[in-house]
Amino acid sequence: MHTIWQDVRYGARMLWKHRLATIVCTAALALGIGANTAMFSVAEAFLLHSVPFENPDRIAALVNVRPEQNIDRNAVAPATYLEWQAQAKSFEQMAAYEWDEVNLTGNREPEKVQGFDVTANFFGLLGVQPKMGRAFLPEEEQPGKEQEIILSYGLWERRFASDPNILNKTVKVDGKVFTIVGVMDKGFDFPMPVEAWMPLALDVKQRAERNSRYVWPLGKLKSEISLKQATAEMSGLVQRQAEAYPDSSKGWQLRVMPVREFATSDLTRQYTLLLMGAVGFVLLIACADVANVQFARVSGRQRELAVRAAMGASRARIVWQLLTESILLALLGSTAGLLFAQWDITLILAHMPADVAKFVAGWKTISLDANAFLFTLAVALVSGILAGIAPALLTSRTNVSETLKESGRGSSAGRARHRLRNALVVAEISLSLVLLVGAGLLVKNFTALISVNEKYHPKSILTMNVSLPELQYKAKPGRLAFHEQVLQRLSTLPNVQSAAMVTYVPYSDGGGASTRAFTVEGHTLKDRGELNTAIVQTISPNYFGLMQIALREGRELGEMDADSTLPVAVISKSLARRYFSGENPLGKKLKIGQGDDSSPWLTIVGIVEDVHYSWISKEDIPTIYRTFRQSPPYYVSLVLRTGGDPLSLVPAVRSQVAAVDPELSLFNVKPLDTVISDSIVGIGYVAVMMGVLGIIALVLASVGVYGLMSYAVSERTNEIGIRMAMGATAKDIQRLVMGKGALLTLIGMGIGLPLAFVLANALSSLLFGVEVADPVAFIILPVVLAAVATLASYLPARRAVRVDPITALRYE
Repeated sequence: MHTIWQDVRYGARMLWKHRLATIVCTAALALGIGANTAMFSVAEAFLLHSVPFENPDRIAALVNVRPEQNIDRNAVAPATYLEWQAQAKSFEQMAAYEWDEVNLTGNREPEKVQGFDVTANFFGLLGVQPKMGRAFLPEEEQPGKEQEIILSYGLWERRFASDPNILNKTVKVDGKVFTIVGVMDKGFDFPMPVEAWMPLALDVKQRAERNSRYVWPLGKLKSEISLKQATAEMSGLVQRQAEAYPDSSKGWQLRVMPVREFATSDLTRQYTLLLMGAVGFVLLIACADVANVQFARVSGRQRELAVRAAMGASRARIVWQLLTESILLALLGSTAGLLFAQWDITLILAHMPADVAKFVAGWKTISLDANAFLFTLAVALVSGILAGIAPALLTSRTNVSETLKESGRGSSAGRARHRLRNALVVAEISLSLVLLVGAGLLVKNFTALISVNEKYHPKSILTMNVSLPELQYKAKPGRLAFHEQVLQRLSTLPNVQSAAMVTYVPYSDGGGASTRAFTVEGHTLKDRGELNTAIVQTISPNYFGLMQIALREGRELGEMDADSTLPVAVISKSLARRYFSGENPLGKKLKIGQGDDSSPWLTIVGIVEDVHYSWISKEDIPTIYRTFRQSPPYYVSLVLRTGGDPLSLVPAVRSQVAAVDPELSLFNVKPLDTVISDSIVGIGYVAVMMGVLGIIALVLASVGVYGLMSYAVSERTNEIGIRMAMGATAKDIQRLVMGKGALLTLIGMGIGLPLAFVLANALSSLLFGVEVADPVAFIILPVVLAAVATLASYLPARRAVRVDPITALRYE
């Protein structure tokens, strides 16, 4: 222990003695360690703390997948779930839930609330209980008896002012009277973004349903059963169901996944792992920088180390001393890195819109916790060893007699040391280029996603959603009357140029797209269970004009298309191209659903340009448009083209809707450009973080090149003096120094470009707005890196040409 303390004190004195080198190394490590700590905190929240209950490893989500249509998680049919619940032996119990957005009224202004209908054993399966009141009872799963509601802590606090006597009070949910029987504890928000829970009561018809998929099952594994065993059993069960019900099962597969993984989207997981790799690259570049500084610093201590060796110090003792100094540097860097990480996390949390954050599993748990501190300590120790081991081992290989015979400035570094330092700089250039290319692709991807819908001038469009309760608006005439009155009222508001309606505006619902099956008359599907799918939009006739969607063939939907006339539809160009290749679709018929469904056949009367409704899909998704007068919907998006600030119209819009139905609430009230930016804010976060990491890597690489060339100039002062005395010009010396820097840069870029291309291909599934071989990423950014590296070589070269030959030769 005394020896360790002695090494620490001596190392601290050496670091203080070489203060400039210490500051440079500390700054480099602070950036690398801080970025890793911040990203670890984010990854821990997303991947490990994505659900707000204990023992998530024993709970599995069972979802349907359809690989040929890139559906990686889908709800299941009620009949399928009920059979699983009755027959599966791997689970202690199974529960299920269904999404259910509801209008909440009764004590204040109407409010749209994200609710979930859950089975009575839902909370028990998760191992949670209400903070106040009780969970649901089994008898409350029966239709007609499901009029109880449990509030989330946030809803209880916000809407009911944390009323301690809230239990057994009533509230209207979609016009029905519900009794409040419980309030959940603070922080429990599963499934996200839940605000209230109601009983899931399936009637006889629903319990037999196999084609409509809207139930999300969960299962709690038995203690002796693994997830793999449960998957094997469930796969066999699903196979038997597919044989018994081929029409409804064809094409669908089962995926059993841990609930922690289920709560985090696959894209979030992929981007998180990408960023973890990126910060790892930054740390490696920082360690290479520090290693090069360490080489330069200990090279001047050759005589000191030789004296130590001559006095009996073993090589291991010298290596340990040098490693101690490196680890001290890393600990200094980690201290500054923690401050940098806290600043990073503060920025990350501050700029995420609240409407988006509530959908991100684990977002509320992002913080510098004890695990983050332990991670930082571990990274600091590893960084210290990585940055110090090579200089320590090579420097400790000292020939005592030759070193002690050296005079003046001490012995020069050996060939191995030179090769390793050059290799470190080459590695820095390579890793920096990979990061820069990755950052460039993601930044351009983000800007492309933002600009793809600019032709609609989204800044002047106000959007909002309204959902009609089925109890009051079950009849089609009532829904139609509501929509017509609201559109007529909104179109007369001052500063409103046009008012229309559509089911989904571009990039709504987080940028996803809900598709439905449809059937083309006279077209036979190749395979049983094969589906034609498209986005189905119910619109008012003026929607195309408001959004400036061009008509390509036929006619648009018109005022004359009413419930009493021929049912019609307009299709997108991509649907016509995919499903009517080689034929004219005008006059052909299609219907929403399977061929035997009761929905009417729609005659195609027009073809319009595609709208990019989903950023998740690289290709335009086929779309079917039908008029609201022939199929009045429950759920709609109202769209207003305005002549000024869209948000200034919100109070007037709310009052006009309330004049038609005071029990309804508007929600998701935003300008269209905000809808678009909110849906891709996650991509924006990744792009910004990758951009920052790319800049950090560029700076660290330039520091590495500058440090290497500066040391090379000081090391070769005698040689430069001799060359100048023999007639070498300033340009010759400059060419000599910069030539070495250019060679190392070219080698680094030669290694980095193929690696960057491999990364770009790996990112292809995450890039929605750019090509993999993007010229900006693969031409301009490498040129920028080369220019910065050249500048880093030029500065030492300028110093080299100022060497006085007489002064330099005095050292010989």
